[in-house]
Amino acid sequence: MVKLNKRQQLYIPLSILGGIILFFMFSSSTQDWKITTVEGDWDISELVKEQGYEIYLVEERDFDYTAPNVFNLAQTLKQKSSDPKDAVKDTIRYVAKNVRYSSAITVPFCYEETASAVLSSGQGDCVSMSRLVVSLLRAQGIPSRTKGGCLTSERCKVLFATIPFADPKVTPMSSEDFKKRGFLHEWVEVWTPDDGWFTVEATSGQIFDLTCNTYLSFGYDNDRFSRCVIKDSTFWNTCSVA
Repeated sequence: MVKLNKRQQLYIPLSILGGIILFFMFSSSTQDWKITTVEGDWDISELVKEQGYEIYLVEERDFDYTAPNVFNLAQTLKQKSSDPKDAVKDTIRYVAKNVRYSSAITVPFCYEETASAVLSSGQGDCVSMSRLVVSLLRAQGIPSRTKGGCLTSERCKVLFATIPFADPKVTPMSSEDFKKRGFLHEWVEVWTPDDGWFTVEATSGQIFDLTCNTYLSFGYDNDRFSRCVIKDSTFWNTCSVA
């Protein structure tokens, strides 16, 4: 029998403990990578894998697309569409026409809000509508992500519009209001094989080129907190005169 010294005796349980911690960390991270897409006449899953964009199909807490109401609607939208771009148009058309814009969403509620809740209530602000659009698109296997910033006074050429000549829904900025609900804004970026990444305005059902100078970007969102607010006074001041 090999006799272990004190250091070796201490190392073994620490190694086991470290392994247990890594196991649960790995398990937790993989559980967050939940991808369950609906079926339709087209499938771009292999192309998404080739691009490494599977992360933009993941179901997150905000994007709870396996909730029955979201999943069933995504199924309907995909089955009636002829290709991914057509599905994007149908999706933003549905959200723009069926979710009433409201700036009354409070920051605490915004932190807890989910896409399924937006669909159930039929109302929300730019964050709410963006959450629902992303959820519906990810459920259809179309990579999408949210981005925050603000709207400038310039207007770009619209590539697609649910309602002709409509403008994004905005709320005037007030002092110390860092919530994304208007000029402090939230929008969506979407990828399809034929078009690459492009900008989608969830509040008005519009599609723009990714370089559209209407949108002044602060950054991509990492969690429900960054999706709801931009606590940066310098950026706020820039937006107030943009």
